[in-house]
Amino acid sequence: MVISSLICEFDPFHNGHKYLLDNMRKRGADCIIACMSGNFTQRGEPAAFDKRTRTRAALMCGADLVLELPVTFACAGAERFAFGGVSLLNALGCAESIFFGSECGDIGLLKRAAGALDNASFGKAVKEKLSAGVTFAFAREQAVRELCGNDIAGLFRSPNNILGIEYLKALSALESSIIPETIKRIGAEHDSFSVSGNIASGSYLRQLAESGASINAFVPDEASEIFGHAKEFSPCSMNNIERALLYRLRTMTCGQLALLPDIGEGLENRLYSAIRSCTSVQMILESVKTKRYTMSRLRRLLTYALLGITTEDMIPSPPYVRVLGFNGTGRAALSHIKRTCLLPMITRASDLNGLDSQCRRAFELESRCDDIYALTGRNVLSCGANLTFKIVTV
Repeated sequence: MVISSLICEFDPFHNGHKYLLDNMRKRGADCIIACMSGNFTQRGEPAAFDKRTRTRAALMCGADLVLELPVTFACAGAERFAFGGVSLLNALGCAESIFFGSECGDIGLLKRAAGALDNASFGKAVKEKLSAGVTFAFAREQAVRELCGNDIAGLFRSPNNILGIEYLKALSALESSIIPETIKRIGAEHDSFSVSGNIASGSYLRQLAESGASINAFVPDEASEIFGHAKEFSPCSMNNIERALLYRLRTMTCGQLALLPDIGEGLENRLYSAIRSCTSVQMILESVKTKRYTMSRLRRLLTYALLGITTEDMIPSPPYVRVLGFNGTGRAALSHIKRTCLLPMITRASDLNGLDSQCRRAFELESRCDDIYALTGRNVLSCGANLTFKIVTV
């Protein structure tokens, strides 16, 4: 059995994702393992559709086994997001390849870009440019341009290229035997609000769903039916708990803000001042945003505050493998993984018995985050979903 893998959010699963999975099959994948974000995402917001719904959609549309990327990696910047996913897949001990979509579609160019980030001169060049007050993204691109030229530097202007480069960097750091492969993206660009044929970005589809409009034209039929059944609770949004978030922020001291992951550089003072004067989350974001601090970074900070995540929670790599769902092929792969996996595997909450404190703490954090997620939908759900989660099977 040829086992291939990918790291994803599938929020929601759409025709572009189906294109990627179909091409993985064409390139020889017998089994596709998806390492998927749980109920909070890299953009610093709750997933529009819950992890059970997205797991079922993925399994109905081409994935065979879905594993959960823990929240402290799922709701993080590209580097940590990528390293967490690659670490988890590498720990399985059986994934032969990892696929990802990219704007350039050239694995050779992306490898050269990843190599530039490991160059000893790169870090020094970035620090020099950051001292001028520019964003990290701009400083990185300029540093790579000086090292490798315009062609490689230009790759860092596209979000899926950037994620792919981070995947490659993580594979190198882990000395992983997993083979990276990329498939050129088609259709609408990432975060675009235009459409191309039957393909639209996740951002556009989430906006459509939140407005009550149909997303059926842009998702596979199987996924369309699944998302339709989830309408009583989804789509979820931070807008549904804005006052709760404001309450949380207003009760935090500047010292507590300083404990949030990825804050640094005195940003806690700027954020504290905005919290005291602003009357909406959007006002806080706009007040704090500068060239140096992007909206996505700031949204993640607010989400960390909401979820009670501190720097202490940002462990180096996932401590366990959480199974969310599988089909027949995934079940067979899971039997093999149980013999090769370097991490404990959790299929139910009781599997935590006997595991170390780091595993238990990470699982408890995930459970707390899921309880908060239960407030973000159209209706409020009860607590305990993570503790009672039953594996999705198709």
